[in-house]
Amino acid sequence: MSYNVNQSGRSMIEMLGVLAIIGVLSVGGIAGYSKAMTKFKINKSVDQISQIAGNIRTLYGTQKRYVWSGNRETIFKKAHIIPDEMWEDGYSYITNPFGGNVHIDESGKKQEGDQKAFYVSYTGLPEEACMELSTYDWGSGSSSGLVAVAIGGGSAMTEYLGCSGNSNSGSAIACPNGSVVSVPMPVNVAASACDCGDDCTFTVKFY
Repeated sequence: MSYNVNQSGRSMIEMLGVLAIIGVLSVGGIAGYSKAMTKFKINKSVDQISQIAGNIRTLYGTQKRYVWSGNRETIFKKAHIIPDEMWEDGYSYITNPFGGNVHIDESGKKQEGDQKAFYVSYTGLPEEACMELSTYDWGSGSSSGLVAVAIGGGSAMTEYLGCSGNSNSGSAIACPNGSVVSVPMPVNVAASACDCGDDCTFTVKFY
């Protein structure tokens, strides 16, 4: 006596093929998500810096200079200069969307240290964020109040106004009508300076 048995199912080869397709789609999805998140954080950084700069300039609009020595946290909190989402550890320090620190301080518009300017510095940025933030047009017009933008060496921005456009690996400065490098910073200059892995520093200075 014989029986005909019809079996349905998937062979091992077919199952491996399905798993391979799922793996490829998953990798592509993760890569796309990562790219989208980086872009979102870059746009968020632009919004934050613009908001902070606008708030500081508004608050000090009737003042002769920007000074908050010793009272920065108190002033920034009471005047709501910094978005609440940026404060960490009970208003002890400020972070950016990439998890790095944010430094804000008064500065000289001129090298004599007249305290008529301030700078906002973002640390811990990936190279893609460094590229996009440094080549963004933060204000090429005279009414923008922009003094300079810099990659790396944020401390040099405290009194630096030469804006001769010194540029090398990990460092570059550009200014409105800069004698060598003007803003927006050229892509080739930014590409050379943003050679800092995931620990780039971007600084923008306003008066």
